[in-house]
Amino acid sequence: MTDFEVGDHIKFAGGQGEVTKLEQRPNGGQLLHIYTSEGQLRKLPSGLPHIEKIDSIIDRLAAKQINDPIQYDLRERATRLDLAYRYDRFLSLTNNRIEIEPYQVQAAYEILNSYDHRYLVGDEVGLGKTIEAGIVIEELIARERAERVLIVAPAPLTVQWQEEMREKFDRNFVVYDRETVRTHRQSHPNQNVWLQEDRIITSIDFAKQDDMLEALSNLDVPWDVAVFDEAHHLTARRGSDDSIERTQRYRVGEAVADNSDSLLLLTGTPHKGKSDQFYFLVSLLDPYRFSHESQINPESLEDLMIRRLKEDMYEADGTRMFPEKNIEALPVEMTREERKLYDDVTEYIREYYNLAQQEENQAAGFTMVVYQKRLVSSIYAIRKSLENRMRAIQNDAVAEELPDDVQELIPRYSTEPDTLTDAERTKVEEALETVTITLNQTQIDQELDRVKQLWQQAKSIKTDSKARLLREFVDRILKEDPDEKILIFTEYTDTLEYLRDEVFADHDIAQVYGDLNQDRRRQEMQKFEEEANLMLATDAAQEGLNLQFAHIMVNFDLPWNPIRIDQRMGRLHRYGQDRTVEIRNLFFKDTRESEILNLLIEKTNQIESDLGMRSDVLGQVLDDLDLDQTIMSALAEGRPTDEVVADIEATMEERKDALQTVENDFLIRDRFDLTDEDQEILEVIERSQHGEVSEADIETIVRVFFEEFGGSIKGVRPGPAKTGGDVFQLDVPDVLVGGLVESRYPRATFTKDVAIEEEDVEFIALDHPLTQSLIGFCLDSNRVQGQVAVKTTTDNSLAPGILFNYRLGYVSGAGEAVTEKFVPLYVTQEGELVNEPPEFVDTIPPSEISSISGLDRIASKANELHEQAEMAAWDRVESFAEEARAEREREVEIKREHAERYFQEQISEWEERLETYKRRSEEGKDMSAPIGNAERQLENLRRERDEELSHLEEEKHVTPEEPDLVSAAFVVSNSEDI
Repeated sequence: MTDFEVGDHIKFAGGQGEVTKLEQRPNGGQLLHIYTSEGQLRKLPSGLPHIEKIDSIIDRLAAKQINDPIQYDLRERATRLDLAYRYDRFLSLTNNRIEIEPYQVQAAYEILNSYDHRYLVGDEVGLGKTIEAGIVIEELIARERAERVLIVAPAPLTVQWQEEMREKFDRNFVVYDRETVRTHRQSHPNQNVWLQEDRIITSIDFAKQDDMLEALSNLDVPWDVAVFDEAHHLTARRGSDDSIERTQRYRVGEAVADNSDSLLLLTGTPHKGKSDQFYFLVSLLDPYRFSHESQINPESLEDLMIRRLKEDMYEADGTRMFPEKNIEALPVEMTREERKLYDDVTEYIREYYNLAQQEENQAAGFTMVVYQKRLVSSIYAIRKSLENRMRAIQNDAVAEELPDDVQELIPRYSTEPDTLTDAERTKVEEALETVTITLNQTQIDQELDRVKQLWQQAKSIKTDSKARLLREFVDRILKEDPDEKILIFTEYTDTLEYLRDEVFADHDIAQVYGDLNQDRRRQEMQKFEEEANLMLATDAAQEGLNLQFAHIMVNFDLPWNPIRIDQRMGRLHRYGQDRTVEIRNLFFKDTRESEILNLLIEKTNQIESDLGMRSDVLGQVLDDLDLDQTIMSALAEGRPTDEVVADIEATMEERKDALQTVENDFLIRDRFDLTDEDQEILEVIERSQHGEVSEADIETIVRVFFEEFGGSIKGVRPGPAKTGGDVFQLDVPDVLVGGLVESRYPRATFTKDVAIEEEDVEFIALDHPLTQSLIGFCLDSNRVQGQVAVKTTTDNSLAPGILFNYRLGYVSGAGEAVTEKFVPLYVTQEGELVNEPPEFVDTIPPSEISSISGLDRIASKANELHEQAEMAAWDRVESFAEEARAEREREVEIKREHAERYFQEQISEWEERLETYKRRSEEGKDMSAPIGNAERQLENLRRERDEELSHLEEEKHVTPEEPDLVSAAFVVSNSEDI
């Protein structure tokens, strides 16, 4: 029977662990109290046949139990890789398929170095907030701080987020929609649906539905990271009685914010001039930072918000990072036939729009708005609409009401069209073409006659003057430079088809519109970059188009939604653009809608210049203005254009002043110019890209492992390999296959440049499932016996000795491992600790160690030398933790001050109310209900305060973990007899 001691490591049937206590039994045996590797406590009799003592690394050193050199090297390499990015380096700078810019690294670096990773990222459109969030997610996963990740975005952006995370970071997320959730609930009806996947993307409008919001609110497992894109949609307001009016979207924000460790709110318009809404948005990040919006100022947001505007972004040489925009109008003179068509269709629209307003038929009113937009988009677009209307009437397919599913979409279609997917928008507009104000047959017949006549008019016009001017403009540009690229935007697919098939039929064009899948979009974007001079795009497809290799854009029509105009320009006016962005706006002269829109753009351009902002201004200065309603009312009432524009200009001036106040009094405005503190980012990038782990390190460990465990790697690219990397077929060893690891990767690379060039190639980086599985396998002592080796060195002054390889780390008060390092400690035979281990020449196989003279002597001193190394390891980890402790205490102290101030103000306010209620009670009024409510509020506030302060007190602590010896090696002179 084996005699066990406290501290012994043992294995038993079903696991292994450490003996923490011995209990003598009456029959003479022992009851072992074991702390298992899974963190459980078990009690086992020592006499069980399957219990064995596991020799420690020191026992193995003393007994000269030497392992195979290849397995030792695999274990050491795996440990280094496992810890390489736990501290002060960026895994995502080498593990993705994109070139990340320094200012994006800076944003992620600030967030990751903060106490709790909760930030409002308010970078302007075109700076890459998605990439910044992706970096943060990747780093937290790499540092084992994140497993469960939730991304919430407007519906049109969910698939784009999924594609970006997969293509740029090789992360697979599941998009939650009704169909996905129904499937999950069928397979696991009793489990909260938000627990059934760990990496989820969903739309804010899906998450706010009653069943989904209830499940989110009752989720008992927190999110490690949550991201809200377009976070300004999370709206809460202060009521007239100081109550809080929360939208359903804001309730989603609350449910997630209360149950997430890290939280990122992304928005290009963080503050739209309403201080209460901004206050409630910021409160999602830190509920105790401010008691009221009046307390918010730029200084108080320093560690809570990042906001960079294109105007304040500079290269290292002092030049602006973003070039200028030059916007010019191209007014179009209508032909007599076009003018008559415009006037006749507008009269039809005006008559039916006014009738719809009188009948309070909102849907029919929207129909007329769509027709007016299509009328000034292209003659072809209005012809198609008239044709659809005619067919609907002829087929008896008109109705006074919209279908229920379309009715549900109408509020968002009216006020927030950007939150609809392209399919939803198309569905609404197709349904609107079947709406009638009356079912009176005589009136329907009259409308049919009128629509037929207008359709014939449209059909008889063969050439669209706007299209002719566009063709002339394009021909002139391409004559000057046949390689020039021109991006042409239009709101409607019908207009796009007209331009493609008739106006530019002789051109090889690229096209992107809402119905295209992601693969086709990528092909079209590549075609535009490499072959085609022209790209035609609709608004439904413009999100995600990054086309900074072009610099000329034409708006064939102007969307009535101001935000879309900004978004269009953002496709070219973004990082990487090195030329002035030339924008031309085509519009018909002497039409109210076009002239109103063009004047708006001119005015906005001036405001941008005055405020030093480059985008998003139009959406902000017109935030409260219903442009559809304004334009249609002007048409319906026949108001002069000048009068309408004057009213809008007055509104814009007011909003400009409000924006100026917001800029000065509320918002941070960070400058980026790679001087002073920004220079630190370049050092972080250098450390990350050329630090402890290179592409060659990943390739080496994979090749060594495959050779040892039965895999194969062979080149599959024909001809000579490209400089810096190649493409291989990987046949994976059986021991790794399963889960996310496939048995074969037909085309794989270890080189980032190749992965960026060829999207269909598997990128085997540090965070790839194959690499992670391989590392986990190598760190399992039962599978890779690589704890002890013998190494040789030419440095006779330091040999012989023993190298001890440690994992050193510390945990926070909440019990989570904050960070870990790989630390090799070398002790000479005389017991001297050496800061730098000697350089090694070779690793000796077990079969050859018997002839090494002096190995017995150093093996006999293994325990003694280990004690020296262990003391040094403790000193290192204490010092390491002390630095972290000081920083943690500073950050927690700031949080504590915020919390104490917040609760003191709230408690004082309720105490005053309670005193007032008691005085009124003494005067004879029945105040029992208000007194009871105030007492409950005070009780809740005091309890919440005590819980928060107690939590912060715990968080202050940083505790060093016991040094973990992962491997050791005898080091002898290579001149020893072998």
